[in-house]
Amino acid sequence: MEKIGLKYGLFTALGLIVYFLLMKLVGLEQVIELRFLNGVIMAIGVTMAIRAFKISRQGNIGYFSGLGTGIITSALATVLFAVFMVIYIKAFDDALLNVLAGEQFFGGRMAITPGIVIFMVLMLEGVISGFMVAFIAMQWFKRRDHKVPGSP
Repeated sequence: MEKIGLKYGLFTALGLIVYFLLMKLVGLEQVIELRFLNGVIMAIGVTMAIRAFKISRQGNIGYFSGLGTGIITSALATVLFAVFMVIYIKAFDDALLNVLAGEQFFGGRMAITPGIVIFMVLMLEGVISGFMVAFIAMQWFKRRDHKVPGSP
């Protein structure tokens, strides 16, 4: 469980980082609405991790072990992405820090401790969305045959 979660967590973090750098290259990193696609990337990574875990167990996984795989994947991806963003903003792009400081959900503490605020907001977003995706995905993967009960 942990090995698969770590593997897919690294892949998911890489996907998030590449997506951010691509957005930076195109000049759209300041469009906050495009952060929704971070959730899509997270959903793909978590779902693939749970699927790989189920395949490695020949289709027999417990609900909580599958959920744990998804949570490990999302937690690792989120930590790596949050650390990358803090380092990137501190070292390369102070202008992005000013844009984020103007957003209402970062608040007034951005000027006092920008690194901590950015890290914590990204952690909350990533872990919560990853847990929700893992929970939803396990509703599908918990059944051996993936069929809806009572369907033909």
